[in-house]
Amino acid sequence: MKICLTGFTGSGKSTLARRLAAHYGIAYVSGGNVLKSLIGGEEALRDPGWWEREGGKKAMELRRTDPSFDRRVDEELMRLAAEKGDVVLDSWTMAYLLEAEDKVAIFLKADLDVRAQRVAKRDGTTVDEAREAIVRKDRETVELYHRLYGFKLGEDLSPFNLVLDTSKLSADETFDVVRRFIDYWFDLSWPGGGSPDGA
Repeated sequence: MKICLTGFTGSGKSTLARRLAAHYGIAYVSGGNVLKSLIGGEEALRDPGWWEREGGKKAMELRRTDPSFDRRVDEELMRLAAEKGDVVLDSWTMAYLLEAEDKVAIFLKADLDVRAQRVAKRDGTTVDEAREAIVRKDRETVELYHRLYGFKLGEDLSPFNLVLDTSKLSADETFDVVRRFIDYWFDLSWPGGGSPDGA
């Protein structure tokens, strides 16, 4: 199975992706980390808030002028998806680009204020600073992928099998909802019926 997770910064996407990969015992691949490594190297990989800081701003300027960075990342993600078979893909694009019959695509959304509070806590910044960075990043990301591939991230939700608002959900609650959906989607039931946890 190929689990494609998409969502704007602060929606809980990366946290959920890592938990799902661990739960199902399958590979986890982050498109953001592949791109960070390509542009910013090891230093960027060690900083979870890199995209919202100066390095991320410069990277976005580079990506706008040279789309080959994003294309290389997406080609690598599709290669890894084919190679690994079962994988969780933490990516803004794979739900739109990856063609696979064993794919499920999930979009997480959350209110801007909630996302800003989460990012501020993660990065040790103020909520206002986090909100400003998120708004800028959202706008630039939507524009970049619309220009590159033609879809409008966050508006065109047609590729997604589940759209979940995490504004009022904890990380555990989000995981529980999505895990149950995936179990039913792929019919991961145990003998005698029910899901693996007996629900």
